[in-house]
Order: sequence, then C-alpha cells, then structure tokens
Amino acid sequence: MGALATVVVPWFADRYAEGADWRAMAWWIHDHLPYSELQFFPKLAAFNIGWHERPKRRIDSFIPPRGCLTRPGMESHEGDHSQAYTFFPSYSREAPMPPPVP
Repeated sequence: MGALATVVVPWFADRYAEGADWRAMAWWIHDHLPYSELQFFPKLAAFNIGWHERPKRRIDSFIPPRGCLTRPGMESHEGDHSQAYTFFPSYSREAPMPPPVP
C-alpha cells in the first residue's frame, strides 16, 4: 500500500523564487521524513511525495539539474545533508500540544 500527494510549501516557494536551490527542500525531507519517492517540478518548487510500505528513498527532479538526485546505493544517499538547508527554520519532532477544548 502507498500514498502520493503534490505539495507546495509557501515559505520555500518564496525562497525558491528568490534563487534558493530546490535541492535544499529535497535534502531536508530526505534527512527528516519517511518518504518513498520525491519528484520536484519547476513551478513553485512543487513536489510529489510518495509513501510506501517498502520505500524506494529516491529523489528525482524536472528542475535543473534534472534527473536522479539520490537513491540507495549512490554515494550521496547516506549521511548528513544539513549544509544544503542551513537557512531553514529549526525543526522539532515534538509538536506542541493544542490547548484543551473548553
């Protein structure tokens, strides 16, 4: 089983319009989220993100440089990619609890 969604992150779309590299978002997702496949598109740096029970962990792009950014077995696949997204806001896996409903 799996799922796919097309996503635009407005905060990143603004930075992309100012010249940020799409690979910053790709590496951030790779380092932080469980995904199977990512495909990036030129308009607004939109991307498809797919989840699958047996994830491929592959990133492709239609934005230059086009093609495969990473997949298992490539040298770039493992390790820390945080140098690519130093301008991103800090991230916490622990979401704040919403206030109780009165």
